[in-house]
Amino acid sequence: MGRLLLFVTGASKGIGLEVAVAALEKDYRVIATSRNAVTLRDQVLARVPEAGADFLALEMTFTEDSIKMAVKQALDQFGRIDVLVNNAGYGIFGALEEFSLEEVRKNFDVNVFGLLALTQAVLPGMREQKSGHIINLASISGSVTGPVQGIYSATKASVIMMSEALQAEVEPFGIQVTAVNPTGIRTDFLDASSMRRPEKEIKDYEVVQATMSGLARLNHNQGGDSTYLAQAILELAAMKKAPNRLYAGSGALAAMQYKITEVVQEINDFRELSQSVDRKD
Repeated sequence: MGRLLLFVTGASKGIGLEVAVAALEKDYRVIATSRNAVTLRDQVLARVPEAGADFLALEMTFTEDSIKMAVKQALDQFGRIDVLVNNAGYGIFGALEEFSLEEVRKNFDVNVFGLLALTQAVLPGMREQKSGHIINLASISGSVTGPVQGIYSATKASVIMMSEALQAEVEPFGIQVTAVNPTGIRTDFLDASSMRRPEKEIKDYEVVQATMSGLARLNHNQGGDSTYLAQAILELAAMKKAPNRLYAGSGALAAMQYKITEVVQEINDFRELSQSVDRKD
């Protein structure tokens, strides 16, 4: 089969950039996308100058035509895509009442519908070659949520559920699917350049103000490391039997363990009510 080809989105900074660099250092061929291909190419080659023809930077937005063109360019140049890392996305934080539907749709357009459209564009080639691995960057927020995270959590929960269903659908073709759910990673995700707030602000929500202050303190103090996460993603890519979900980081594991305990307790507390809807005949 030769050297593997990795396609990673949102690669101009943060996790995506670290994945592209780490993959090239591990002798992958790499296609990386962002809204500015020239800047992206310069960033990657500054760190891996020997990449040469093994690296292709593409401009891609999350329109259907742009996605199809990027996949076509990838296949024309390299002939196949072995690993797709759906990394592009952003967070929007605020009380549910504050959001306009337009703001919500834009977040879903990138975090969910863009991811889905690219996955659909890549799957025919993977089915034909009877191999491939789709790695979707979700978040611990897709499983454990709280104030201000409602919309972002909804997008990442969608990614987790789509990944789980897709795994069952494509397993007969030798394709694997993994949803990676990181803890807080020390990138600029919480900077004003990346994180977005709704235009409308409702002062009554004191919990929003308190939570946003907490996020500001957390910014650049998160417990996860993007270079380590990139290495973990490449380790997943090399596995013959990868997990469908990976909760990455001690914070993510602790949050999930707490959530599982909470859900089990609530199930037990209301078991009789739950079972009351069963037919009696």
